[in-house]
Amino acid sequence: MLAVLLVAGFFFAGNAQAQVKLPSPDASITSRVVGALARDPFLGGMHITVETQSGVVNLSGFVRSVADIKKAGDLARGVSGVSAVRNGLRVENHPSRA
Repeated sequence: MLAVLLVAGFFFAGNAQAQVKLPSPDASITSRVVGALARDPFLGGMHITVETQSGVVNLSGFVRSVADIKKAGDLARGVSGVSAVRNGLRVENHPSRA
């Protein structure tokens, strides 16, 4: 009976360790891009959404100028692990031409 309990204990302990999830590379990239944007004195207060899928960063939201759009894209591209940036940022108070 003791042997059965020991084997069951090892089984459950092994499962508990296997269920620990490490942050995905995409989540880590997103976090680093968000941090880079937040540290920038011009972009820090902007409403920019960052999503990452398979190393591709998607930026969306609004900024003050076309220069801010470029700067946000450049900052995102500079983050380790980013394979591409899809920059969907728009200038505030300027509707899309689509």
